[in-house]
Amino acid sequence: MSTATEISEFIFLWEVVQGVHFSDVPDLITWKWTANGLYSSKSAYEVQFSGSYCTFNAQAIWKAKTEGKHRFFTWLLVQGKIQTADNLIMKGIQCDPICSLCHQDSETASHLCLHCSFAQQVWSLVRIWTDGLVLVPAQGVNVQEWWNSALQVPDAAKRNRVAAILIYTVWNIWNERCRRVYDNKAIPAAHLATIIKQEMETLKMAFTLYE
Repeated sequence: MSTATEISEFIFLWEVVQGVHFSDVPDLITWKWTANGLYSSKSAYEVQFSGSYCTFNAQAIWKAKTEGKHRFFTWLLVQGKIQTADNLIMKGIQCDPICSLCHQDSETASHLCLHCSFAQQVWSLVRIWTDGLVLVPAQGVNVQEWWNSALQVPDAAKRNRVAAILIYTVWNIWNERCRRVYDNKAIPAAHLATIIKQEMETLKMAFTLYE
């Protein structure tokens, strides 16, 4: 030690070391993320999200009575990660940037599933057969805002039903987009709304059988 700083640091370290007391008790490794100190894969998974904040109601997606592929699609949709034209172009993939449903505006997740004139027709029909339980998306809202606001239902059973209807509706709007892009086929909004309603009825029967 040749400087005052080094001497000061040595003294500080010496004082800290003096507070350490050793014993003959064997060392014990504990996992601080569980109450009993034992490791579990569940706690290890959950700690990865410690401090993170989700800006949308993700639980409503995973609890919805729908097929897994529909829930996963919606989870991507709400985060704006489905393969719409804007996302494909950002990845350097050449494609038509215009919405294939209305042929008017650029294709984004919000436009395609909520604000496109075709999507608005579908939502209007869904609102009718659900007696206003599901509303037509307001112009200008993004997907997360729409998802969160649409689920502001106090009754848990109704909220789960709303989530399922929302999921099946956006899924079928997406399928119609893919049908037009890849198969060069199209069905009218009224027909698509009928398909959504039939799928919901089939879904209700299926879950009733296993309850």
